[in-house]
Amino acid sequence: MALSPTSWLLLSLLAATPAPGTCEERARIAEAGGLLHCYQPPALTNATNGTAFRATLLPLLRSLPSTAARTGFASLHSAARGERAFARGLCFGNSTAPSECARCLSAAAGNLTAGCGATSLRAGIWSDRCFVGYADTNTTSPREDAFRARVLLPGNDAVPRSVASTKSFYYAHQHDVLVAMAKDVARRAAANISGPRMLATAEETNSNSAVSRTVHVLAQCGRDRTAADCVRCLKDSVQAVHWDLDAARGDGGVAAAVVGFDCYLRFEVSTAVGDNYATNRFVFRELYYWRPSCWICW
Repeated sequence: MALSPTSWLLLSLLAATPAPGTCEERARIAEAGGLLHCYQPPALTNATNGTAFRATLLPLLRSLPSTAARTGFASLHSAARGERAFARGLCFGNSTAPSECARCLSAAAGNLTAGCGATSLRAGIWSDRCFVGYADTNTTSPREDAFRARVLLPGNDAVPRSVASTKSFYYAHQHDVLVAMAKDVARRAAANISGPRMLATAEETNSNSAVSRTVHVLAQCGRDRTAADCVRCLKDSVQAVHWDLDAARGDGGVAAAVVGFDCYLRFEVSTAVGDNYATNRFVFRELYYWRPSCWICW
């Protein structure tokens, strides 16, 4: 059964609690939904007026959903009251309906501004279907560039499309093989990125007499980034393509994503066996696993 977005966030919450002694600048769960990352605001002066920045930003965020809905991406900017603001929105995948994309971006934008307050000049929010970010510049900061988080996706997404009609599940004895396969397929998808869509997919099925293993990967970037920057971002994300054995799903496999400010890497992994092996299923609890470096001080 598919997890609702709320369930996805509850799973996220298990690993989003900060460790003692970490700084305030970290990813957290927004109260209304979404994985939220607010960067610490600068010391406010007459030259860095948080209220003026917010007044410049909010019209961009209101326009973002309708602007991005048709193509799945938009990057907007404005300069007013001596402040510059940039807003970006990306809907994941290549088959999201415009109305669904607009709804996702609208909800994310509202949650982002509510969660980060009026003074943060850089922030981002990720749901299971879209991303919204804003900043006072269109250049990715080193901290944004380094940020990665792993999220577990809803259950109906856990079976790669090529094996959706078979008896598929997660075969625990194949875990190390599946991790290696997922990383290899993710590298291939990243290498195939090119403009203007900045999206690529790759798939591999590896079978023997008893077990068929399938990995499907979707690699995607914001279309305002160069292909070279996109490939670099995705290749860095490949290093985080891993999941704990407890994330395996008895009803299909495992579906997860590595998210960042400039790129999105989704992988779906499952195994299928013959009928005489069907009783050997391994069923595990659904958990969310977090890459620790995404919420500690950089």
